[in-house]
Amino acid sequence: MNRLLFACLLALSACGYHFDGGDPITVSVPYVIGDFEGELTGALASALSQAAAFRYTDGQGDWILKAKILEATNDRIGYRYDRDPKSGKLRDNVMGIENRKTISVEISIVDSTTGQQVLGPQIVKAGADYDYVDSNSLQDLSFIDPATGARTTSIAFSLGQLDSVGSAGENAIYPIYDRLAQRIVDGMVASGGWDDE
Repeated sequence: MNRLLFACLLALSACGYHFDGGDPITVSVPYVIGDFEGELTGALASALSQAAAFRYTDGQGDWILKAKILEATNDRIGYRYDRDPKSGKLRDNVMGIENRKTISVEISIVDSTTGQQVLGPQIVKAGADYDYVDSNSLQDLSFIDPATGARTTSIAFSLGQLDSVGSAGENAIYPIYDRLAQRIVDGMVASGGWDDE
């Protein structure tokens, strides 16, 4: 009984929305602005469906989760020296081999009945690091097959471990969207919003 009294007092003294563990709140997610393929919109629907506090609906929910992709940055963070293909000596030019992609999204939660802001607007960020091969480097893209002596492409034999910078950057979007969606839902459950990490 003391726990119930304490929980009621805490709920009354706290400001803002706090999930009380009751019935799930239905949340609709219109297409995220700037999400041209719908991947982030789908990741949000999936994350909401897995949260006990919420129930995703494609119709009119209690809340509307509005999101807009603000920025996607791609910073080179890993380098290596190129080698001469014949002598194997290091050349003076440096080649990129690792990037960090970060996506920033503006989030706001609106009560669908009153139109009032429940949370936000706030910016949520997530990122991922990825490796790649330099498409201008013959050594990165091919090798001499010892059995035949012929030059053979290495990407075909890499089982997905080697990828060009463009493809690797595109593939990094999926885990970033999953992280963004989870951070957004976690911030909704905590009700304090989202931190700046």
